[in-house]
Formats: sequence, structure tokens, C-alpha cells
Amino acid sequence: MHGAVLRYGIGLLDQVFPEYDGIFCKPFITSIRTLIREVGLTPKTLVSKQAEVKKILEKASRKRLAAETIDELLKRAKISIGTQQGESAVNGQFRLVVDYLDFVEGQIKSINEQLQERMATLDSPLMSLGIGAEVVATILAESGDIARFPGPGEYSAFCGLDPSVRDSGDSIRGVSHISKRGSPLLRWALYMSAPTMITKHQDFAKIYERHVNRHKGYRFALIAVAHKLARVIWRLVKDGRSFTKRPPKR
Repeated sequence: MHGAVLRYGIGLLDQVFPEYDGIFCKPFITSIRTLIREVGLTPKTLVSKQAEVKKILEKASRKRLAAETIDELLKRAKISIGTQQGESAVNGQFRLVVDYLDFVEGQIKSINEQLQERMATLDSPLMSLGIGAEVVATILAESGDIARFPGPGEYSAFCGLDPSVRDSGDSIRGVSHISKRGSPLLRWALYMSAPTMITKHQDFAKIYERHVNRHKGYRFALIAVAHKLARVIWRLVKDGRSFTKRPPKR
């Protein structure tokens, strides 16, 4: 629902202020949300209250927004070709959008804080990997009892990170993409954990660099790291131990 409301807000912007795109890193940053509540975001409103707009944005951003950025916003508002009908109603819709986004993001923050507290009491070996508590909770919830898998290959296959094959008659023609079996949410959690593992652990960084140097592409390299992470997770849960930078002796 959060994504749907965000897309609605962006669609509304495209109608009334199409030139707005690209000014800020995100369409509804905190400063812009304050501006929407106090003034609005339609071009005509911005142009008619330029001094107030500058003051609000400087105060809301604690002067972190460059003056050139604010000037660019007002410049684009002057030449905007967006529809100018019902601007007061449109500004009201913008306020509803940012109110909803604030509410949902506050709920997400609260849930993540509770997850961190609960994961700390569980003392899961996966917390030693350095990934977020909410991601660890997702992995555990979507995996079920990881120890039920006889080996890391079976767990990786359950995650859908094993390579799929293309059959032609009785012969295998070759390996294509990953199988994408199992839970897509589990696969997403492992994939999103890959950059963290690359940053914090040298062994995972080497896997990533090796695949990138072979011109496989960064997404392929991240999938390779996620595949390795799935195997490591199985081993940590199976042994009931924390992750170490150096693997134990066989």
C-alpha cells in the first residue's frame, strides 16, 4: 500500500508539475513534505510565494539544501506546462499523500525497533553476519527450520538461488539463470544482504570481484554472493555457532 500511495503521488506530480522530476534525490523528502503542508507544491502556488518557499525549505532542511537547488525548483515552476486546474484540491491531495507516507514510515520504524529487540533476545547466529535484524527475521521466518535441509545445496535450492537447466530431449543443453524456486521474499532478503556482506567480509568481496572481473555483470556477481551467503547460513544454523571471518578447519 505504501508503494501504491507513493506512485499515486508521483503520478499527481507528473500531471501538475512534470518539470519537478530530478530536482531532488527523492520526490517527497522531508523538506518537501513540510513545504506541502505549509504552502503546497503546485507551480502557481510556488511562484506566488517564492520568499515563503525559500524560508520554509531553508528552515526545514536546516540549510542543508543548496540555494541553487531551491532556485532551480522555482525556476522550473515558472516555466511549468502542467495543468493548473484545481490547484487547491491538488495541494490537498499532496497533503494526504505525505500524511499517509509519514504514518506508514513511522509504523515501519516502530516495527523494526521491536524486531531488533526480539532478535537480540533470540541470540541467533545469523546476527553475527552483520546484516540488519529485520532481514535476519525475514530469512528465519521464510526458511522455517533450516536444519531440516540435508546440505547447503538443498537449502540454496530452496531459496531459488541454484542454477536452472534447460532440457532438450534426454540431454541437458546448458545452464541458464537461477531457478527462482521457493519464497521470493527469502530470495530478496539474501540478495539485499549481499552488498553488506561484500562491504564487511573479505571472502564475500573476493567472490564479487571475481565475477565482476569476468565481465559477468554486477547483478550476476551479487547473486553469486547471495548463493554463497545461503550456504553459509545453513552451516551456521547447523553448527549453532557465530560467523567468523576465517572458516573453521575441516
